[in-house]
Amino acid sequence: MLQPVRRRSLADEIYDQLRRMIVTLELKPGETLVEKELCDRFAVSRTPVREAILRLADHGLVEIAPQHATFVSGIDVRAVRQAHFLRSNLEIPLIRQLCATPGLDLSRPRAILVEQQVMMADTEFASFMPLDDLFHQSLFELGGLREIWSVIHSRKAQLDRIRFLQAPQGGKVPLLVQDHKAILDAIAAQDAAAGEAMLRRHVAGAVIFMEQQLLLEPDAFQPRTTPDEAVLRAHEPG
Repeated sequence: MLQPVRRRSLADEIYDQLRRMIVTLELKPGETLVEKELCDRFAVSRTPVREAILRLADHGLVEIAPQHATFVSGIDVRAVRQAHFLRSNLEIPLIRQLCATPGLDLSRPRAILVEQQVMMADTEFASFMPLDDLFHQSLFELGGLREIWSVIHSRKAQLDRIRFLQAPQGGKVPLLVQDHKAILDAIAAQDAAAGEAMLRRHVAGAVIFMEQQLLLEPDAFQPRTTPDEAVLRAHEPG
């Protein structure tokens, strides 16, 4: 039987928008989120805003100091490494499974790839990221594992922040599109070795970039603030 699709709530929509703003650095680490201002911004009551903030906190994107303030968290290096581990250990077996399945209908991921090729010449990475996620989601759907992608997506926000920091490097979007094409070609050819090698390299790029930046600019990556530290910071003058 088909499972009913859950209707998206106001909290879902607010969470998605705030997540995007944090990942793309529109909301910067240390910036305060004021509940009333968010209610006014999204024209909603406090309940969906609070639900969205609690989800952001669960995913390590904000720090809540009860009765004081909510802050955008710093980039959590440990969470980035964990998200990379999660992707590697779930997506690589998926690629092997797809390569071992003859006669797959690749029309959906190929259509997404065409859309990526059309927009890659003149798009910013922030606009490309949803389409990048959609490509990987389509592969999990092809393997009958859509819920697994939902788990990955919920845990990779910190990794996405690194990907956005990496975006100014020239040619990143065309390189991602090239990787996606190579992954699809490997699946179509049922070449598991090539598909695994490409996927492994594809998902490792952001973590390699982060490790390099940790050596060059260690102060750019701060550990997550504890609630007690957040309370102290809320009372700092100025």
